[in-house]
Amino acid sequence: MPKIDWTPGLGRRGRPLRRVLGMGQRQGLIVLSGLAAVMVLLAVVTMLGGFDDDPKDPGPALAGGGTDPNTDASAGGAAGLKGSAKAAELLRESIQHYADLLAAGQKIVGTTRYADIAAYDKAYTDPKSPAAAFAKFRMAPNPQGDSSYLNAAARAAAAYGGRPKALNQWSNDMTAVRGDLGDWVAAAARYQQGSLGQADLDAAAAKVNQDLDTARNDIAALTR
Repeated sequence: MPKIDWTPGLGRRGRPLRRVLGMGQRQGLIVLSGLAAVMVLLAVVTMLGGFDDDPKDPGPALAGGGTDPNTDASAGGAAGLKGSAKAAELLRESIQHYADLLAAGQKIVGTTRYADIAAYDKAYTDPKSPAAAFAKFRMAPNPQGDSSYLNAAARAAAAYGGRPKALNQWSNDMTAVRGDLGDWVAAAARYQQGSLGQADLDAAAAKVNQDLDTARNDIAALTR
């Protein structure tokens, strides 16, 4: 190895390096080698991310290649099953709400059918009569104007994580529930006034119940 000149910096203010450091040629070589090794080590650590203060955790890997367990409702996905179960619960509650409206109206009307519109008008002045009670029922909870199933569908879609075909079908069938329930309310008023028979009123109620059953079947398709 050629001899290293350890006397640089002999200019205007310089002094030999070995005098400044207080070491000989062999000691200088050892120090330089140590510094080089440290620099190489620091470079390797930096490449490996050893100085990253905010490491990113990708989360648990999924069979489908994703990292968010709440976005994969594929086979075996617990989050997907939970979402569909919650969606189904919301839809069932909505169906029960409309079934309760029909049952409440039927209880008020009962079998009281006035002879004619004059008899109905007379009964209407009595706040305890079925005529007055049913008129109040039509105002509140207002079954003919109830569209709460739309909110239930929106909440179910949020729980499920999307709007599958079965949920859209449920919404369509619940639109029929609302319409036929409104028809039953109108039929019940005509029944009380004496212009509609019991068979027609029963047929209107049966149509609502049939719609509700159809909507229940939609929920079964949603959870399959």
